[in-house]
Amino acid sequence: MRWPWSRKPRVEPTIPAGAMRRRLRYEGRVQAVGFRFTVDGCADQAGVTGWVRNMDDGSVVCEVQGTPEQIHEFKHLVQEQIDNPKSWIEGALTSEELLEPKPDTRFSILNL
Repeated sequence: MRWPWSRKPRVEPTIPAGAMRRRLRYEGRVQAVGFRFTVDGCADQAGVTGWVRNMDDGSVVCEVQGTPEQIHEFKHLVQEQIDNPKSWIEGALTSEELLEPKPDTRFSILNL
């Protein structure tokens, strides 16, 4: 008997050629204002992988992986949302760190 659904084949994460990874820290009013969800939408639009997480100190940290152009586009999209006068977000990118790329398949919102 064959079931009407099938299990999707598992896709092993890989590191695309030319990928780079950055850890970005945003500080200001970036918690309890939808910032992580905004970042998730920007990541989807820019085509990057990685994660975003609230930190205990009130900041938000994200790791973003993609081509240099994708990461630049991601940071630009996030800054547009911060600069939007209709947004509750009031923050700034305070640090950026270069990391080794990791095998990712998507962008995730992580809990503390």
